[in-house]
Amino acid sequence: MNCHSIQRAPARSHRPRQNWRAPVVCASAILAIIAAGSNAQAGNGANFVTYDHHTGKAGKTEIKLYSDVSRTAGDGERYTAQLLEYERSLTDQWVIAAYLESHDLNGDSWTADGFRLETRYRLFDYGTPFNPVVYLEYINKKEAALFLREATGRTDEHDGGEAEEHEDPDEREHELEAKLILGHDFSDRLRFGFNMIGEVNLKSGNWEFGYAAGFTYTLFERERAERSQQGGWNIKEVKLGAELFGGAGDSVKGLTLDSGKTEQYAGVALKTEFDNGAMLMIGGTFGLTDASEDALFRAAVGWEFD
Repeated sequence: MNCHSIQRAPARSHRPRQNWRAPVVCASAILAIIAAGSNAQAGNGANFVTYDHHTGKAGKTEIKLYSDVSRTAGDGERYTAQLLEYERSLTDQWVIAAYLESHDLNGDSWTADGFRLETRYRLFDYGTPFNPVVYLEYINKKEAALFLREATGRTDEHDGGEAEEHEDPDEREHELEAKLILGHDFSDRLRFGFNMIGEVNLKSGNWEFGYAAGFTYTLFERERAERSQQGGWNIKEVKLGAELFGGAGDSVKGLTLDSGKTEQYAGVALKTEFDNGAMLMIGGTFGLTDASEDALFRAAVGWEFD
């Protein structure tokens, strides 16, 4: 998801701007041509932001480290941002998770940014069309946090009004985020997720809205009988992910998908899972509007165990 997560536009006003715009043709093409998921893994499939309806089996624990790496040209500021996740499946349908965020700007020093606490619950058994999952997350982080977990709100919130006040990058944000996740398995290889996102600032009471939609397609899956005979670093599955996500307005200025007033993104990723529970995912996220980050290289490593 991710991972300042892709976050509120005001909070990302502290993000260093990048000076180049990466092409998004490959991301758009993959989203267009995939029309053919997997019944195993939980959560994001092969996407960094979009959740689907899959949840881990009861007793499963997953640890992941996500990392964003910016690419800049000229005098642009470089940064890396991390999100460390601990996730536990309490039942086959109920998952809880905790996250720690940090970032490093221009290679100077690492800064701890805050934490998140998440829970989500799948309402129905697998096989239900567009199976709903309810999601709730508490966020406590610095305004200067840089990890991109989702995009919400709009970027013109200060236009036409009072001058934007100087924001203290060390000031902490306290937010509550809710999602309605709809997921569907079109086949054993293709699964889909759509997220409706609402995020409220607990201090001001203002809401920001966003969305995410993504596909996960299984390119390779070894037979279960072969898995039982092999272990260690044998490849179990290889998955391709493609997603679109962005802001959809707020409760102050209203809902909008206007490209001049919101951040919009496309992303692609390749995920490899191994018999020993380890996984590696790499990909890229590309900004589709002037207000968005230009491009990020994204990676995640993790381990799932009982």
